[in-house]
Amino acid sequence: MFQSLVDPKRRRNLRRYVFQVSIATLALFAALLVEQIISGGAAARAVVVAAIASTAFVLFISPFSPSATTQHAFGGHLVAIVVATPMAILADTSIGTEWVVKIPAIFAFYAALCVGISMFFMAVTNTEHPPAAGTALAIIAHGFDWRLIVFIGTAVLILLLIQRALRSHLINLY
Repeated sequence: MFQSLVDPKRRRNLRRYVFQVSIATLALFAALLVEQIISGGAAARAVVVAAIASTAFVLFISPFSPSATTQHAFGGHLVAIVVATPMAILADTSIGTEWVVKIPAIFAFYAALCVGISMFFMAVTNTEHPPAAGTALAIIAHGFDWRLIVFIGTAVLILLLIQRALRSHLINLY
């Protein structure tokens, strides 16, 4: 039972593990540094950092999986942005804000609906990228902000560029 918790390839791939996780860490650092410059850290306080960190995990731990392609990684986050933006703007209106304050379950409804619709459109457009569901949630939780959108796009592009540049040195670690 416990033996399945430890990757049997760990000894053979230890250097790869260290290399790829180090690259993912540095790429994420670069993306977050750019975010600090763009928004002064405002987006870093949002849930979106988890989605971007999860994208880094996919791109550098399973670089040859379908979710690690540009179409899926960038496309999935783009779909989440397109779906979540109007919902976040609606939630930020005086009526939406009033409903969320009076009926706390409304936020849970907005968030769940937004993530569900994002997942549906990712599946329909063949841009499935599980971490992008977190982007949809982040936009609803944070509220619409251009700096947040710029951060998401920039961070995903930085991660993809680094992953593509180093792809010949990467292997799937799962």
